[in-house]
Amino acid sequence: MSFLPVDSFASGAPRIKDDLHALRRRRPAPTDAAATRHSLLSRPTASRAPPVEIAFLAHYGVPDATLHYAAALGRRQGVSADEALLAEGLVPEETFYRALAHYLDVAFVDRPFELAISSLAAARRGYARLRNAPGGSSWLFAPNGASLIRLIGVARVVRGRRFVAVTTRARFIEALRRADPSAAPRAAAFLAERVDKDLCVRGCLRGRSLKLFIVALFAVTAGLYAPVDAVRLVCALPLAIAFLFGVFLRLFACAASLEAREGAGKRQSDAQLPVYTIVIALYKEAPVARQLARAIDRLDYPRAKLDVKFILEADDDETASALRAHPTRAPHEIVVAPRGAPRTKPRALNVAMPLARGSLIAVFDAEDFPEPRQLRHAAALFSRLPRRVACLQASLAIDNAAVNWMTALFALEYAALFDVYNKGLAAMGLPLFLGGTSNHFRIEALGAVGFWDAFNVTEDADLGLRLARAGFYIRTFASETYEEAPAGFFALVRQRTRWFKGWMQTLFVHCRRPWRLFADLGPRRASAVLAMFAGGLFGPLLGPFVMARVAYDAVEGRLFSPVSPVEIAFSTMWCFLALAGAGALLWPLLLGMRRRGLAPLWPRLFFLPPWLLMLSLSAWRALYELCRRPFHWEKTEHGLTVRGAPDMA
Repeated sequence: MSFLPVDSFASGAPRIKDDLHALRRRRPAPTDAAATRHSLLSRPTASRAPPVEIAFLAHYGVPDATLHYAAALGRRQGVSADEALLAEGLVPEETFYRALAHYLDVAFVDRPFELAISSLAAARRGYARLRNAPGGSSWLFAPNGASLIRLIGVARVVRGRRFVAVTTRARFIEALRRADPSAAPRAAAFLAERVDKDLCVRGCLRGRSLKLFIVALFAVTAGLYAPVDAVRLVCALPLAIAFLFGVFLRLFACAASLEAREGAGKRQSDAQLPVYTIVIALYKEAPVARQLARAIDRLDYPRAKLDVKFILEADDDETASALRAHPTRAPHEIVVAPRGAPRTKPRALNVAMPLARGSLIAVFDAEDFPEPRQLRHAAALFSRLPRRVACLQASLAIDNAAVNWMTALFALEYAALFDVYNKGLAAMGLPLFLGGTSNHFRIEALGAVGFWDAFNVTEDADLGLRLARAGFYIRTFASETYEEAPAGFFALVRQRTRWFKGWMQTLFVHCRRPWRLFADLGPRRASAVLAMFAGGLFGPLLGPFVMARVAYDAVEGRLFSPVSPVEIAFSTMWCFLALAGAGALLWPLLLGMRRRGLAPLWPRLFFLPPWLLMLSLSAWRALYELCRRPFHWEKTEHGLTVRGAPDMA
């Protein structure tokens, strides 16, 4: 640990002025920001002195116009002037806190140090005791907002005191995390289990449940081809009923989406908007760092009310270097998740939750391009909707659909899911499996269910059901986020393997005690959840075997010319299921194609058979993965296709 002694600041003011001179030579702000600045500066400010929290900067070469602009921006956004000043990058953080230390005539700490306490309260109040500080007990300050105003208010008492030192907020927060490095991974891995262990996957795959599930799958599959009619009927009838539940749920959701109305919240002024935390878990994402910064910079939200958290794994130095080389202009923090198990996205998200400043949380992926006004739309809706609405799901869309038939069908599938199916489920008040990105949450609702289950590899689907079982609701809203689809077959299979494995985990968690599922959700919503699993999971697993059996019966003539009562029952059941299933497959695809403007992709529908076989292959591979390494996260690579920012004007 090292301090800059007080007398070393004799040259501090020139150094600060040099920093400010370099700042003035930066590239100009975007046009809209420049217009806002001009409008704020055009207001009369001569009679109003700069606020106390930034007034001291006038002694260090910061122009009065900059101080008045920061003050006006702070009043407009409902934040303190120093927060607006730093969020807009008008003065670098290092320069600001060096000037503060020089103004108070105290030491400035710019090298690694240790704090004697690690708590959220210390982060909020902006000071903590230093550990093993030279010269006795010393206190380190990194204030902002009200705490900065209080510190400047007692400047006469603090000035020149050797037991007081100042550092930057970034160094201070990082030191708080280092104060107890073992607590973060422990808490992040087991937050959900502390709320309800029975709804977490880690303990659900033990014992005989997984073995019984596998035996049942193989027994049903073999039973479809049994030579005895009674055995075939026993195996086929429950399977057909399950498939019909899934088919009818899709048809009802499509019909409900035709009448769905997604209202808009009342437009809020910048001062009314809440602080919004954006959480992005990254691993080996250096190729998309520049694109990610551009996507965040396009967001239309007051920067002083943005709290961006990039969560990286401890061994991912390449992504950390790329983020520092291409930083976003919004206030952001690179959070390194301490080493620990499991190495999954939900654990990384949990690591960031104690550090979140916002009352609203948005989760994005590395390759995302969200609509610029998405945060404003979500905040406005949250302000109007009941507190029991815990989550708003934006629509996901694919922007590299033209690469090949796989990306085209991926785009059509997303259009059917997010623009039709999920909107219909939300309109009917039913639970839905969340997408992995562009989810917007109330942080108190997340805390009520223990945030994410760190061991579930489709944490989004699981979280949607846990929120529903806790009495919360999920709504969709009219905003888009564009992302990249895997363009290679094996990359697509690996991604879908993880998804299916996570849905299997979620099935074990939420259906192992069906009586509790029905008690938590009620008969209607619980039946919808079972239908979602029947269509989304058992369809890919057993659908090809059912279709092969139907094709065999058709070739043998028993499908269209049944003789015995059992054959008549089979023929009626399979024909109806085939027709209804085709309608449930194609109707949402066609609706989504129209709503998303993907009509030119209709020839790609001829590739549906190999697409469905790919899903089946991925589902069976997921079952193998569930047995072999149930909590392994198979990462999807991004940045493999050339993409530009979509036009969302």
